[in-house]
Amino acid sequence: MVTTAKRLTYDDLEDIPQEREGDRHEIIGGELIVTPAPIPVHQIISDNIVFALNRLVRTGKLGRVLAAPIDIRLTPDNVLIPDIVFVASDRSHVIGPRAIDAPPDLVVEILSPGTRQRDLTVKRALYARFGVREYWIVDPQARTVAVLALVDDRYDAIPATSAGALQSRVLPGLALTLDEVFEGVS
Repeated sequence: MVTTAKRLTYDDLEDIPQEREGDRHEIIGGELIVTPAPIPVHQIISDNIVFALNRLVRTGKLGRVLAAPIDIRLTPDNVLIPDIVFVASDRSHVIGPRAIDAPPDLVVEILSPGTRQRDLTVKRALYARFGVREYWIVDPQARTVAVLALVDDRYDAIPATSAGALQSRVLPGLALTLDEVFEGVS
């Protein structure tokens, strides 16, 4: 992880050179955070979740599912790149030509050694503060998915169904099991 001393904004991102292809440049509190491209296991899990979400969202014309890299501009100095986002169709206007200019309805972060602590603390707090209605934390090591719903200014866990399927308040018709999330991951 690399950070800078100058307080940066979204407009500064275009001028920052990319050292390695696939690096993600986020700005948190005006500081540049650079993380390397995800590893294959991360991408397999991401693909599995995007596939399941798109199956539901497209069939029901519920909105748009987008996978990283996509900038979420919460403020000029808080620009995040979640792994997966969902924006409901009645809020599609927040999807701008260069970024999503408001909190998505649902954010998914897949933990990795380099992002784990930030995803569990700093980004979780930012998502809650700016009103992301649901936050999923996928842990490939533990093979778990925590589905968290925003209640007031904090997240509460939504338990899985008795059959082990994830439940979502944002996407109530969701039928996604942990086996589906981690399919193809050894």
